[in-house]
Amino acid sequence: MPETVPCPRHQTGEDVRPVSVVYADVFAGDEADLLSPRPVLKTADRIAWTGTGFGVAGMALAWSGTAAGGGTGTVLFWCGIVCFAYALAMYGWAAARRARLTRVQRGAPAALALWRDAWYCQRCDGVFFSPRTGSDAPDGLLSVSEFRHRVWSAGGYGDLLGAAPTGHGIPG
Repeated sequence: MPETVPCPRHQTGEDVRPVSVVYADVFAGDEADLLSPRPVLKTADRIAWTGTGFGVAGMALAWSGTAAGGGTGTVLFWCGIVCFAYALAMYGWAAARRARLTRVQRGAPAALALWRDAWYCQRCDGVFFSPRTGSDAPDGLLSVSEFRHRVWSAGGYGDLLGAAPTGHGIPG
């Protein structure tokens, strides 16, 4: 285990561990990963495949409606149009999700650089940076939510915090 850095509040290294170690302990358990360096986002593959399914169904219904003619054909044709609309909506949703994933992947190295230099004090339930960290790191003890906001903002995805859980209560 790396050397301990003293907490800025109580000036000892007691109950202080690197954020990465605390995160590994939290991540291994069922507790929320409040010290995560990035959000956990799902892929867009299922959404895109759902859009493809709606598109194929829409094509089949529109073709059946055109071939059937009459009142039934009109209903089938319009059901096909509705399926096409759902397909377009699914593709738009998948594109938005892929854009978020790409943004997080691109920003993760900058966020991880800051995250790796952080220490968690269990006694104070706060996070701080070692003195050797660059001048961009804040001085003093930060709350867990403020720490996460700073790390995620360093990665360029701090605005995604609205979807992530907040609070304290890191297990020991």
